[in-house]
Amino acid sequence: MRAEDDRLLTGHGLYIDDLVLPGALEAAFLRSPFACARIKSIDVSAAEDMPGVAAVVTSATLGFDRSLPVMRDHAGLKNPASPQILAGTMVRYSGEPVAMVLAENRYLAEDALEVIVVDYEELPAVIDASSAEAGAAGTVHEWMTDNLAGSFTQRTGNLDVAFAAAPRLVTFSCSIERGSAQALEARGIAAVPEADGVRVWASTQRPRGIRILLADYLSLPLDAVHLHVPDIGGSFGSKAYLYAEDLLITMAAVRYQRPVRWTEDRAENFLATYPEHVQVFEVEVGAEPDGRLIALRVRLLHDLGAYSPYGFAVCQNTADHVVGPYGIPNVEFSCRAVYTNKIPSAPYRGAGRPQGVFVIERAMDALARALGMDPAEVRRRNLIAPDAMPHDTGLDTPAGRLVYDSGDYRQCLDIALRESDYDGWRARQRELRAGGKLVGVGLANYIECSITRPHEAARVALRPDGTFRVGVGVSAQGQGHETVFAQLAADALGVPTTAVMVAGAAEEIVDTVGTYASRSTIMAGNAVVGAATALRGSLEATAASIAGIDPRYVFAVADGIVPGDVGTDVLRWRDLYSAAVELGLALEAEHVFRSGAWHVSNGAHVAVVEIEPVTGQVRFLRYVVAHDAGRVLNQQIVEGQVLGGIAQGVAGTLLEELAYDESGQLLTGNFMDYLLPTSAEVPEVAIYHLETPSPHNPLGVKGAGEGGILPTYAAVLSAVEDAIGTPLSRVPMTAARIASAIRRMAPTQVPALENAGSQ
Repeated sequence: MRAEDDRLLTGHGLYIDDLVLPGALEAAFLRSPFACARIKSIDVSAAEDMPGVAAVVTSATLGFDRSLPVMRDHAGLKNPASPQILAGTMVRYSGEPVAMVLAENRYLAEDALEVIVVDYEELPAVIDASSAEAGAAGTVHEWMTDNLAGSFTQRTGNLDVAFAAAPRLVTFSCSIERGSAQALEARGIAAVPEADGVRVWASTQRPRGIRILLADYLSLPLDAVHLHVPDIGGSFGSKAYLYAEDLLITMAAVRYQRPVRWTEDRAENFLATYPEHVQVFEVEVGAEPDGRLIALRVRLLHDLGAYSPYGFAVCQNTADHVVGPYGIPNVEFSCRAVYTNKIPSAPYRGAGRPQGVFVIERAMDALARALGMDPAEVRRRNLIAPDAMPHDTGLDTPAGRLVYDSGDYRQCLDIALRESDYDGWRARQRELRAGGKLVGVGLANYIECSITRPHEAARVALRPDGTFRVGVGVSAQGQGHETVFAQLAADALGVPTTAVMVAGAAEEIVDTVGTYASRSTIMAGNAVVGAATALRGSLEATAASIAGIDPRYVFAVADGIVPGDVGTDVLRWRDLYSAAVELGLALEAEHVFRSGAWHVSNGAHVAVVEIEPVTGQVRFLRYVVAHDAGRVLNQQIVEGQVLGGIAQGVAGTLLEELAYDESGQLLTGNFMDYLLPTSAEVPEVAIYHLETPSPHNPLGVKGAGEGGILPTYAAVLSAVEDAIGTPLSRVPMTAARIASAIRRMAPTQVPALENAGSQ
């Protein structure tokens, strides 16, 4: 069991809603019912007169004309004043906040929303990304002449020459629709005014960045904003941004000098928490007759929604992963990002990486069909050989040249094929199809590039009771930070893990960036080891000084430090603390770990499914993962990350979709329509580990937080496609869509369907 599990599973976690804040006002937000409308007037007088209502805030009374930040700006991005903190003259998506009510409790605040009168002039909405690009439906932002937010191209080699010489050409389209994080705990924030500033509790995965932004927007010194991160009930990227509600709650606490709190309800979560993007691809592949890829051209149409809180971050990740673990000499990836009248989108677990994997693995399956080859063999012939590491892709990215550090991609594929009994399933598949069963085998290889730059820090301190405290700036949302960082610190200090307490998202950790992009163990883990090692050396030197002996003859043991030969008395940690305090010596150490190198994990998934031909329901018969995240520090933690990612990937492939009508209204805004996976839909997974340490950090670790989801879309759709025998091009591929695809097939393509219903 992980160190944090007992506390969390027995109800002793501390979340935003658990905070006791006497006299706190509670907030509720009025949100636009329209995807595109002009606000002609807002009348809040009736709400202000209601008993228990302390204030009603609109754009006009906010007294603040700055827009929210772009977390990762990009050159060439046409960035409107976006997103608005509160909509004043225009609303650009359904769910955009228009007014905030502060009342003595949430019930009164919600009641007050009902009497606010907004005179909207509804306008035509731009919903479809293709129409948005063409400009036929008008513009989302009136100051723009079109809806193109920006574009970029990433290439290596000579595409025109390569395609002209390629003996085999394959073209296809594919797309991935919007999905939502749907964390167990929705967003929440609480703020309490103080004499020198404000104290904030936020459910966020980027505490340092949010603290800096709050100080900036409130014109306060950084040390006047005290930010705490309690337990977080999931995030998956959705809590990595400064939302309007975060800023409004904090500003209200300062303005009205009262504690203020807000927790998002589930309906708001669908409307107001930024989801994943829509991505539509046009793909061209040039290959030799033996299946070796010569050239790859990918054109991406990227739907940002109404604003661009993360700029091109997601589509850049797609570009960085579209080559995958394959050696392709000529590559061109171009992206055109457009605005539409839908909720702004932002990173969701994988953050564009699953889309890149999806494209290249769709290409591998399409090429295998065109050449009449086994899909596994096409992949094997293109995988980068282990003796070619480090591998320079030739692609220049905003983070520098994309170079893979280490890995044995062929061995990962071979493990997955062997352990899944790939050849056996291929043989049984023919027999089962003859009996009317639609069984398919799908596979996908992948890489996972972690964003490590620029740095991460940790602090380790000896406490008066003889235990150790580890402070890190990366917040946990289920990754097992308390377990892993305690394990690393304990190993470096030479003490049991029970002697180490981990305090996440510590305010005093200055050089912190945050938790995202599978970077925490690489960056914070190495920082923890560096700090613990430095502290151990300092404490050993202190003990040597106290004993008056050469530091070379002092060494740490579990209970303390032995000053001298083995068998002498141990200077207990608590006694060493007291002695060091008297001498004024250091009892803590901080270490900053820096890296600008790519840390590239990899793996292979094999999925075997059976399709019920009438309903289109998918049942998993086998699911195998071969996974290489460098050195495995804690197998349970790594496998938990892989399994969680697969569950989300299966849901994104077969179930979850944020669907909109032509006016921009969300059609799947509850759990009756937006289908989350249960244990019945998630497969039993067999995981096999391969370890090729990264040369770019002392621990040799790579990222593992997102690898599980990256290939799942591709592997599952590959299996479904293989089962029904017809190409598929989009996810989610729901049961209804699968059944429809089966019905559209010629009768001779579907074997013995008259017997299938009773099987």
